[in-house]
Amino acid sequence: MKNKTFVVIDGNSVAHRAFHAMPPLTNKKGQAVGAAHGFMLALLRAVEDFSPAYLAVCFDTKGGTFRNKEFAGYKAQRPATAPDLVSQLKIIQNLLPDLGIAAFAVAGFEADDLIASVIAAAQKESEKEPIDFYILTGDYDSLQLVGENVKAFIVNRGIKNAVMYDAAKVKEFFGVAPAQIPALKALAGDASDNIPGAPGIGPKAAVEILKQCGSLENAFVEIRESREPFCFGNRARGEKIKEILVQNRGKILQFQKLALMVADAPVGAVVEKCAFKNFAGKMPAAALLDLGLAGVAKRLPQNGAGRNGTLF
Repeated sequence: MKNKTFVVIDGNSVAHRAFHAMPPLTNKKGQAVGAAHGFMLALLRAVEDFSPAYLAVCFDTKGGTFRNKEFAGYKAQRPATAPDLVSQLKIIQNLLPDLGIAAFAVAGFEADDLIASVIAAAQKESEKEPIDFYILTGDYDSLQLVGENVKAFIVNRGIKNAVMYDAAKVKEFFGVAPAQIPALKALAGDASDNIPGAPGIGPKAAVEILKQCGSLENAFVEIRESREPFCFGNRARGEKIKEILVQNRGKILQFQKLALMVADAPVGAVVEKCAFKNFAGKMPAAALLDLGLAGVAKRLPQNGAGRNGTLF
């Protein structure tokens, strides 16, 4: 029997890409709705492609997280969110309940953390009936969650050009397993989150370290216990790598913590909460029409049935 599917959407990431991809659009009330329109197109495409039994959208909240407290530079280079996008994020969050879609926004947690927490909670609830998860996002951080029943659908220049990542695809593209992504960012750095990485270690060396040592923790254990040979080798380059790791141990482990998505946000029981009825009833179309998104309303599946790939 085929597993049921659970689509988890990074609301901020998808809305941000829609905001920059779609032309400006204002409804009769004078509200900017271009990003909301683009977000809905992505949402409809995900529903059409994956026929989810469960659906959730996760959002960032104001105030930051422990990451900002531990590292002042975390995402410090990012410009302030455009006012028109801020207003449309609120529109999207207010719209989702009328569409029959669960939304999560918890102070102190990023959308990434909520995605991880929703998946972890659902996996625990459905141990006897496994679920296949699909993450819709434009953020590569979510690749660390990819596994046997979790795939990430990365949106770049629109939903039509999104790329599906399973574990093999992550390994092919990044050179490491999904669970090693935080360590890779800690070593090589990540400009998008303003994580500087370890001085003198670039992406190629970072991948090689993780291939040879398995994890940062294992590398530091071998260094502490003076194991011979060191997992990265004892030649001159290996000694140089060891020196960099020793001198920057605290920062490297801190950066890995910053990059690691936490899965303990208080999202409660999620399976029943996220059950998706495929836009059943009159409320979804009415809510979209009220926002001036008549074109999107027309694309809703009729009588709970999909349209066999013809949404676009």
